[in-house]
Amino acid sequence: GSVMKTVSAAAVADSGLYALDERYTCSGIWSRDITRYDWFPPGHGTLDLAGALTNSCNPYFYEVGYVLGTNDPFLFTEYANRLGFGVPTGIGDIAEDAGLIGDPDWLRETYGGTWTYSENVNMSIGQGYVQVTPLQVARWFAALGNGGDLPTPYLVERAGLIGDDLRLVRAPEMTPTELDPAVIATIQAGICAVTTESYGTAEFVFRDSPLQALGVCGKTGTAQDLPRGTHAWFAGYAPRSVPEIAVVAMVENAGEGSAVAAPIVRDVMEAYFDLD
Repeated sequence: GSVMKTVSAAAVADSGLYALDERYTCSGIWSRDITRYDWFPPGHGTLDLAGALTNSCNPYFYEVGYVLGTNDPFLFTEYANRLGFGVPTGIGDIAEDAGLIGDPDWLRETYGGTWTYSENVNMSIGQGYVQVTPLQVARWFAALGNGGDLPTPYLVERAGLIGDDLRLVRAPEMTPTELDPAVIATIQAGICAVTTESYGTAEFVFRDSPLQALGVCGKTGTAQDLPRGTHAWFAGYAPRSVPEIAVVAMVENAGEGSAVAAPIVRDVMEAYFDLD
């Protein structure tokens, strides 16, 4: 779903295919291959990259997928892998699924199919040959919050017998994404406005929350799972200036990310920061 628009944004901007202020007029319809529609029929008007994230404009990112696919059909996959998708997180303590980020070689070897830019268009909004885990999304949003380093997840940091000093079991590890800091700052600007600007897709969820004093940055997502419905996603971190926590909620076949998943993340964060 649309949480992956942050990955598309990173790929198209960090690769130099888009300027950070690249503008595109979202009319609500995109039709380079088939006619595709935005979730907001009138469209969102002319947007830059940060504004496209805040509004979650599908046509903007359809165009991103088109640009990525026609320049290098492997580029989105390469960036997604670099940002922790389609690869194991390294948690080690429990079994995990690496997920799937498709590419032309995978499609040919798996299904004998021929890749077209339409696959990149689908993947640019987190549909098509994209399967990710909530843990992978949490790592990526933690990296967005801390400036670009992916934390390696673990379950236990220290252990010991009752009454004994605890010994270190797992030291924190970080993997640099090596994204241009200006790209990260642009993505941050887009997702931090999601909870504060009137046109942000989750503003109505956080409008009256005491979290506004801290700042919450996040992204909604509604992932199609036909014919069963949609998975509701919200991923975010807080506080905005010096993040302490990243939270991801994904509710299967439950509806819209803004209406279902975002309130869960709000409640978790309010509890974490001990806010009424």
